[in-house]
Amino acid sequence: LTDHISATGDGLTFPKHIWKSASEYVNSRPVPSGSKAHSNKPPASCKNKWAALKSAYHQVQFIKSTSGLTWSDTDGVGVSPESKDVWNELVRSRPGAKPFGNKGFVHFTAIDQMM
Repeated sequence: LTDHISATGDGLTFPKHIWKSASEYVNSRPVPSGSKAHSNKPPASCKNKWAALKSAYHQVQFIKSTSGLTWSDTDGVGVSPESKDVWNELVRSRPGAKPFGNKGFVHFTAIDQMM
């Protein structure tokens, strides 16, 4: 997708033909050893995955800007007894942030560079 940023508008919205190309690319790749075999991914599947990645990026961006929390792309917030109250309040207001309490988002830097 990074090769096609110029085809996007605000918010990195890619046109249909980019999703078709992304689908063809994903389907041409070998399945990594130890992974479940992937079925043919249609363009809509690639588009949905991108939407989920962008949503996660925005959640992490918000977490990183929240006072009282620390962030690691590999470990997430790493909720501690000292940060538990801040974390719980954040999750109440932004439930989509919950997975990042003790799990990082390794794609943050790549997506950040695209934004």
